[in-house]
Amino acid sequence: MPKVTEFQGSNQRGQERSAPLRLEDAIPDDRIGKDAVNVLILYMVILLVIPSNRSFAALGGAGAPAALFALILLPWWGWYHLQRTRRVVRMRIQPVRTAMFIFSGAVLASYAAGATRALTEAEANALDLGILRAAAFASILSVASDGIPSRKRLLDILRFCCFLTGVYAVLGLFQFFTGQSFVAGLNIPGLTVTDFGALQDRGGFNRPSATARNPLEYAFVMSMVFPLAITLALNDAPRGIWVRWFPVAAIALATVLSVSRSAIVGLVVGVAILVPTWSPKVRKMAGIATIVLLVFVWALVPGMAGTLLGLFGGEDSSLKSRTDSYTVVADFWHLAPLFGRGLGTFLPEYRILDNQYLVSLIDMGTLGLIALIGVMVTSFAVALVGQHRYADPLFRHLGPAFAGAVAAGASLTAFFDVLSFPQAAGVLFLICGLSGAYWRMRDPWKAVVDA
Repeated sequence: MPKVTEFQGSNQRGQERSAPLRLEDAIPDDRIGKDAVNVLILYMVILLVIPSNRSFAALGGAGAPAALFALILLPWWGWYHLQRTRRVVRMRIQPVRTAMFIFSGAVLASYAAGATRALTEAEANALDLGILRAAAFASILSVASDGIPSRKRLLDILRFCCFLTGVYAVLGLFQFFTGQSFVAGLNIPGLTVTDFGALQDRGGFNRPSATARNPLEYAFVMSMVFPLAITLALNDAPRGIWVRWFPVAAIALATVLSVSRSAIVGLVVGVAILVPTWSPKVRKMAGIATIVLLVFVWALVPGMAGTLLGLFGGEDSSLKSRTDSYTVVADFWHLAPLFGRGLGTFLPEYRILDNQYLVSLIDMGTLGLIALIGVMVTSFAVALVGQHRYADPLFRHLGPAFAGAVAAGASLTAFFDVLSFPQAAGVLFLICGLSGAYWRMRDPWKAVVDA
């Protein structure tokens, strides 16, 4: 019969009160617990360092290196659950993982709906690719949610993500000022260039994209990471000031100089979640820093201020294109309102919607759209709720930071088809998974059963 050890904090019925349990003491010493952070860091390197438009040509659309690496992690995560010698009983529900399970079910339902109708060859290939992409998303979210063994290791991966995104932002700054891509001509053995690559132009300024496929993907990554970066900069005192503030400065400057409305919107949304949690002193410092940044950009790049203001006023062809798409979306949705036509089968040659919510409504129907929104809403909610169960000030502040990151990603999901871009989708599901890990590690812990 299993031996059960209860960890009830200060309220054990008739038993001696115990000291608060550290998370590190409660989690079994399983192999995935030691390695999950390392493989997630490797995933981030593959995702952001290798240009997003490189893939293995023989695998077609399924050849993105980061997606292939994520697919390897899915059976590894399943093996962990099957082979571990200990398990946690009376587990609190893992809301983020549950939401992802529902989303995966919606993807399968849309696949079945798509497979039952006549498909062109391009649509059939896209339908199969959609399943692989969804599996990669589920893999990253699940490993991030379940495989991080301690709060210290959660901090390790957050620090690395912020630093790597800071370097990513710096590459974009070099592209802006020099007009050189630096990655377009990069030759990586075994990988071929699929699309994009050249720098775009807006208002006479270079639109940087770092290693992303386009400036929107670049903006998405920076907007999601920024709330985490500024939270660590303000609260992660043991690290040096330059190490903490480098990602914040790099991302903030790169965002303003990205000549992207989406980047600014995402940054503002993420910070708006954080501001109510800051002290009056921090809010004052943030206001001064914002003014200094804008004045610096105005002096450094003549004409940039007018270009940025023009992005939010007057007639905009990209906005008009998005609003003109509503009739097309309604027509396609009426053909398959519940389960959709199959993830990925609404091809770009039909119309570029620049709105993942609308694409998902067509591809996966009403249920699929609700499931996608559910993953983001759940990640947002558990971060805000989970903060109240932490005594450590740094971890209390990480709750709003995760919520701000997810809110930024959710807002920019309405600006382009996120799930078709490896870096954007990868960062979205990784941070949602890290929100799940944050929820799992809150106090008090559970009971452990020895098999």
